[in-house]
Amino acid sequence: MTEEQKPWYKHPHVWLLITFPALAIIGGIDMLYLAATSTDSLVSDNYYKEGNNINQRLALEKAATTKGITGQVYLGEDQKSVRVLFNKNDLGPIKLKLVHATLSGLDQEVTLNNTLGSMYTGTLTQGLQQGNWYVELSDAKKSWSIRKSWSTQHHDSLTFP
Repeated sequence: MTEEQKPWYKHPHVWLLITFPALAIIGGIDMLYLAATSTDSLVSDNYYKEGNNINQRLALEKAATTKGITGQVYLGEDQKSVRVLFNKNDLGPIKLKLVHATLSGLDQEVTLNNTLGSMYTGTLTQGLQQGNWYVELSDAKKSWSIRKSWSTQHHDSLTFP
């Protein structure tokens, strides 16, 4: 058979023309499925209230700076154990809050126990995944707070100024 007498489905140019619209339709269906089944965890339901809390958070961070509180956070090999070493002793019970940058389901909050003077330890409920996190340390009375972002794929520890 010559090129002119072949059926349409045996011409490679026809399949080249069909491939791109077919892939676009499949990709559109996939995006529609993802939009319908996943939740948007980046959008806050009460953004106005969170905006008002910024001043309170800034005041707590200023209180930590005034008291001269600094520290380092170390993540254990098992990605669950956490050690925090402060520059001051007897800060009382410490709360460690880990907030994932994009997935709110991975957020964790742990109360750290004072083991040796200025060293506090704790265990996370689930292993810390690599990614970008916001780490917040505060005392139980919420009289001070320090907060910093942490990229766990690049650094095993985090130093608070």
